[in-house]
Amino acid sequence: MMMNMEHRNGKQKPVIKKALVDLNGKPFQVFANSRELWAKETCYIYPGPIQYFGSPEMCDQTSCTLYYEQGGK
Repeated sequence: MMMNMEHRNGKQKPVIKKALVDLNGKPFQVFANSRELWAKETCYIYPGPIQYFGSPEMCDQTSCTLYYEQGGK
């Protein structure tokens, strides 16, 4: 899924597909709105390591990016 073929120096080369930030997307808008607060305060979130088994509260957490893309506030 990450690989992409691009024309470079006259040949097709396998490269990792670029993932650009959507400046109109919800995750970036949350970042832009929080920028001033984050410059003054520590608002770091560390969910811990990925959990593959255990309680749903530990295993089924969504990343912040996906949360905001899916309509989180």
